[in-house]
Amino acid sequence: MSGSPDRVEGEAFASLSGASKFYGSYAALKDVSLTLRCGEVHMLLGENGAGKSTLVSLLTGSNMMDAGERMVRGKPCATLTPLEAREAGINAVLQDFALAPTLTVAENYALGRERTRSGFLDKSAMRNDVLDAMRTLGVQLDPDVRVDTLTRAEQQLLEILRALGGKPGALILDEPTATLSHDESEHLFSAIAALKQDGWAILYISHRMEEIRRLGDVVTILRDGRQTGFHRLADVTNDQMIAEMVGREMSSFYPDIAHAPAGMALEVRGLSSGGKLKDASITVRFGEIVGLGGLVGCGKAELARVVFGLMPIDGGEILVEGQSVTAPTPKSMLNRGLIYLPQDRRGEALALNRSIADNVVLEVLGAPGSTRCGFVQTGVLSALVSDLLARLKVQPAEPQKKVQELSGGNQQKVVLGRALSRSRKIYIFDEPTAGIDVGARLDFYHQLQQLCRDGAAILLVSSDLQELVHLSHRAYVMHEGVCVADLGRKNITEDVVVAYAFGEKPKGPLQ
Repeated sequence: MSGSPDRVEGEAFASLSGASKFYGSYAALKDVSLTLRCGEVHMLLGENGAGKSTLVSLLTGSNMMDAGERMVRGKPCATLTPLEAREAGINAVLQDFALAPTLTVAENYALGRERTRSGFLDKSAMRNDVLDAMRTLGVQLDPDVRVDTLTRAEQQLLEILRALGGKPGALILDEPTATLSHDESEHLFSAIAALKQDGWAILYISHRMEEIRRLGDVVTILRDGRQTGFHRLADVTNDQMIAEMVGREMSSFYPDIAHAPAGMALEVRGLSSGGKLKDASITVRFGEIVGLGGLVGCGKAELARVVFGLMPIDGGEILVEGQSVTAPTPKSMLNRGLIYLPQDRRGEALALNRSIADNVVLEVLGAPGSTRCGFVQTGVLSALVSDLLARLKVQPAEPQKKVQELSGGNQQKVVLGRALSRSRKIYIFDEPTAGIDVGARLDFYHQLQQLCRDGAAILLVSSDLQELVHLSHRAYVMHEGVCVADLGRKNITEDVVVAYAFGEKPKGPLQ
């Protein structure tokens, strides 16, 4: 990490006052004020679409303000470009990574601050720079591999490394732990504590209350582009923050989902694949939610992908409703009533440049009732889309709007809408709430409740401990490619799941 920004603790490093941004008559942000102070972690809370991304774009110079004042290092900045923001010391790690996929880890780290010697790139020095940065953050990446060979979690770590290697001053982190393991998150938290001590001003966007409480000093809350609250975290309750964010009281965050297991839906016996999945055995029955937890890289994501036919089977067996599936493919599993919703919704699940309607009906085209005499039944499909948008509370509920223009939470709802567009029996959700806000999470949890009530079998792959603990009727924990724990409802606790995830035995007897 770079040194101190050489500012007085508590002094304003960057601020917005009365900031507004309009798109036609729509106010993406209206009369919002925020100050990033040296030596302070400022949390930013709000549902997807509340204006958080717009606010960040004004701080980083990637968007122009329509009204208000912006100050950086004590000076007014009526105009600001991304380059000027970086040179002023405003470093950002956003959900849409700004990495060059065909360059190596070391080359990406050095972008914009290349080292030279005698007029030539000093690749050895740049490689040493990234190795030093990785040691500081406790990260292990191969500096010589291309970025497009990295997992999303590894790319996230590289983005964080790049930001910490920028000019000291302010650091903006947007859901940085969404794809990180417990260990990686802990290293990041330690780095944030050190940066705070060094006088950095930090803006941290998160939907996880435990992170907000652990890291934050103050919090700004947005709803519908407007500021609904600013508090010192010592003076505000979680219920108050959530109410200010979503505009309503919430007596219980996780719904009570009845457990009425019926016949066997999915069986996985001794599954192995590609060295990352070594010996995985699970069962999922109709009418229940089975959680699958473990650290990033433990094999849980690979299990889901192998079952759906996205990765080859090296050994073991998969059974759907008692019938063995020797070589699953996505098409064959869909035909059996099993659907998989991937973690990377933007890269794998959505056609971003197509409309909401196009994405929702993608799997319905060609199904009985969708065509007549070779022509698409547009009226039937239009009614289906409208019903799903209303059911899932997609905002804005405009079927022809391009998916790339939606917030992350609404994009995830479109993915779910496509899954619900046809009758399914078995649902595999891979990190379904990563990077989405509290309101969108609640909507998703209630959809799980309804699916379970309707008798569906659900495999919930999640790195969110609270999610696993509160939603799973049963849960499995994986460690280094092996299912090491099969837990009944009473034994699904944070301590037990974390212990097994690290390959250890939990303290005390299980119930």
